[in-house]
Amino acid sequence: MFRALLLSLLLLPALAHAQQTSPQRFGDMLVYYNTFNSSYLQPDIASTTGLTRGPNHGVVNIAVQRQTADGPVAVDALLTGSVTSLLGQKSPLQFIRLQEDDSIYFVANYTSTQRGLLRFEVEVRPSTGGTTQTLRFQQEFFPDE
Repeated sequence: MFRALLLSLLLLPALAHAQQTSPQRFGDMLVYYNTFNSSYLQPDIASTTGLTRGPNHGVVNIAVQRQTADGPVAVDALLTGSVTSLLGQKSPLQFIRLQEDDSIYFVANYTSTQRGLLRFEVEVRPSTGGTTQTLRFQQEFFPDE
């Protein structure tokens, strides 16, 4: 069940034409991110993860990896962040940590009542310590109609 949940969180946005971006690199750390409308989640999956579904709710999905000699490995991290509308309305992001086997993902809901460009700022700090990095990106949000 949990494997289906994580697979849905990763594949559904791509299938739903969510904007997939290249990772941002911070030294040997790669931070992958995407956003999508929460209505793309099945109700049981949203409930299991603690995410809210609705026409004005989106989801931000982040994965952190470290590049090693053996290839990329998942990094457990502490994430804090916010989303800001073009009108300057700032809302905190409350990240939920999801793990299955060696994969770790961080998801959070955000809300917007109208179509518009949203600015995301997320502080990413590896849980083993190290430098906190700031991920910044913009994404247009289209509420469900």
